[in-house]
Amino acid sequence: MNQYKTFPQAYALIIAIAEYEGVNALPSIVTKDACDVASILTAENYCGYEASKVKMLLNSEATLENIKNEIIKIAQKATSDDSVFIYFSGHGYNKSDAANPDCSLIPVDFNKPDGGMLSATELSSLLSNINSERLLFIIDACHSAGVATIKTFTANGTLGFSDKSLEKLSQGRGKVLIASSRDSETSIILPGDKNSLFTKHFLSALKGEAGSSNEDVIRVFDIFSYLEKTVSVEAATRNHPQHPVFKSNLENNFPVALRYGGIIKQVSTGETTINLIRDKKLEDVIAELYPAGPIDQDIWQRAGGDISRLKLNGTGRSQWFSALRTLNQGGGGENITLASLILEIKSDFPNHPSLI
Repeated sequence: MNQYKTFPQAYALIIAIAEYEGVNALPSIVTKDACDVASILTAENYCGYEASKVKMLLNSEATLENIKNEIIKIAQKATSDDSVFIYFSGHGYNKSDAANPDCSLIPVDFNKPDGGMLSATELSSLLSNINSERLLFIIDACHSAGVATIKTFTANGTLGFSDKSLEKLSQGRGKVLIASSRDSETSIILPGDKNSLFTKHFLSALKGEAGSSNEDVIRVFDIFSYLEKTVSVEAATRNHPQHPVFKSNLENNFPVALRYGGIIKQVSTGETTINLIRDKKLEDVIAELYPAGPIDQDIWQRAGGDISRLKLNGTGRSQWFSALRTLNQGGGGENITLASLILEIKSDFPNHPSLI
């Protein structure tokens, strides 16, 4: 009999709005996405969240006041070691103002006298009050079925989130923002699918497709690495560009949820049962040995890489996460391989236990 664990040090806020007034309504799949995310989070054989710590705001419940109040409630409870997950599916508003590029989440009552929009600036301030250094905020918005102009606002505005606003929402230690698409793209729902493309693959990640089989948790880098591969590839089969976005100020690859209810599943090959050792372990070792990132001790260049081919933003760990993804996809320089990188690391640290 499986002895599933729980993931008690975690809080979740799930927000989804399909039934808007004054702006294009979104497909009902938007709220189904949210319900499915909540269901997987609280499933004992998957993520193991306590149901009492998962709050949902759907359609008419997702007012400006309610959204702000629920974030404040999490801030009052969560400690630095708690995982916090916030999911928003709905419309965003981009003012398209170069002088003030702030964007906003659009609550259901945005056009009511006692409602309004939740700007990225105000939202960032609310998130900064959450002490958790393990906060993941996912925005699945800009659905292609809902792209339109908000008639009650300036004609210069468009639906969506600017890259700068996404950066703002990831400010603060241990904060991660994942958006379903770039600011120049739209998120799609494929015909016949029961979920939007992004959330379909996010659900698969939570069901254990992401993560290392020798761990009982799913970590934040595991989730994005999985989404980056699956979402863009399936979107491309429909000739539609959709690339998830990752923004962070991250030092630790923190756990987001349990994997398979906290039970480590092994993979059998013939008569031998082995645990798969994935890039996450290597990433942890490299980030420990070269905390300043790929430029530390010129390790990337010494291994044959080209630093100019990398995006060196954020903490050293974030840089390594990005660099190893790039390397896995065949980039990072013509002469670098994973083998050449490991050989150079071994020459620097010949007695490190993880490299022997």
